[in-house]
Amino acid sequence: MQVPQDGEDFAGQPWYHGPLSRQKAEALLQQDGDFLVRASKSRGGHPVISCRWRGSVLHFEVFRVALRPRPGRPTALFQLEDERFPSLPALVRSYVTGQRTLSQATGAVASRPVTRQGPIRRSFSEDTLPDGPAWTEPLRARKRSDSQPAGLEHMGQPTEDHPGSGDWPPGSDQGSAGRHGGRLWSGAAHTSPWASLEVGTAGETLAFRLHRLETLALAGALAVLGCAGPLEERAAALRGLVELALALRPGAAGDLSGLAAVMGALLMPQVSRLERTWRQLRRSHTEAALAFEQELKPLMRALDEGAGPCDPGEVALPYVAPAVRLLEGEELPGPLDESCERLLRSLHRARLLARDAPRFREAAARRLRGFRPHPELREALTTGFLRRLLWGSRGAGAPWATRLEKFQRVLSVLSQHLEPDH
Repeated sequence: MQVPQDGEDFAGQPWYHGPLSRQKAEALLQQDGDFLVRASKSRGGHPVISCRWRGSVLHFEVFRVALRPRPGRPTALFQLEDERFPSLPALVRSYVTGQRTLSQATGAVASRPVTRQGPIRRSFSEDTLPDGPAWTEPLRARKRSDSQPAGLEHMGQPTEDHPGSGDWPPGSDQGSAGRHGGRLWSGAAHTSPWASLEVGTAGETLAFRLHRLETLALAGALAVLGCAGPLEERAAALRGLVELALALRPGAAGDLSGLAAVMGALLMPQVSRLERTWRQLRRSHTEAALAFEQELKPLMRALDEGAGPCDPGEVALPYVAPAVRLLEGEELPGPLDESCERLLRSLHRARLLARDAPRFREAAARRLRGFRPHPELREALTTGFLRRLLWGSRGAGAPWATRLEKFQRVLSVLSQHLEPDH
């Protein structure tokens, strides 16, 4: 058979059948080794490899991981088990020509494509796969490898064909914990230690949470840079952010993700360059200025380097951004030996967080006991509301990199207006 080369539109490949139900796919696969690729309706249109093996038809979802735009690299990676590929045709070619097992648990091997007869009813290509949070999946942890945090399993959704079970065959290692209505299914916490940290809405990914953290930081910076009044007003805004960070630190609320968002605002270049404002903070609010320099900045530096507090007795919501950035493909700055040490620390910390996830949930539950959120305030803190607030209804739908670049320019203009360079 001929397997397409990298970069080709997989909707035009003969082994790709487009939207096809599980039952129809199974009817087309007659002999061991027969396979096809389809868009699974129950998996939200994700590509699934269906293969007959040892008398049964097995179904394996291909994970698509969206990457941050960066010159010289693909915008997404495709992954079945450990290895990642820049395109779906590249993945199929590797597994078929190399006679590699689709999963180690089943031993299934795809060898003969079942060719599509006629046009696809509704095609989609790599370029048109949606990029929203519901479509980008976290990379699965490698098997028998120390190179990635343990417990970062794929968090799937219940399927229409078999609610709660998905497209996976019994015994397949491609199974995933299900969600419904934004809550974890009862088995999810047992499937992955990391699942216990998933408290957002269904389909929300770790990368999406990183975007939320950065969005909160932008909103915090705007709270300072938007103060066009007296100098004391801006200094008071800085003090408010410092006091909020102190309230979120370990031993207090223990919300390290919230702490990171606030510190991201305070350490943003457009804010940190306001020399007169920081001087006024030291003059009028000395305790806050000292706490920022002597406690908060060293704490944030340690957290970014994969160190710092992570005991569930002090922390309710841990800081996972370093591990997420690694999974997103970001390169660590600095000399090679230092970056390698930081990489190992971050991966080790991620494993500890995954292991202690149930304890973090218990710590958070204790802190929230009796707490009743204000409905309007809760809505104001959602990521969707913040996006619309910062970028408007139309701008909120733009790619993240575009939104970030434009807003950074706005903050730079505001910063220069408040304290022009001399």
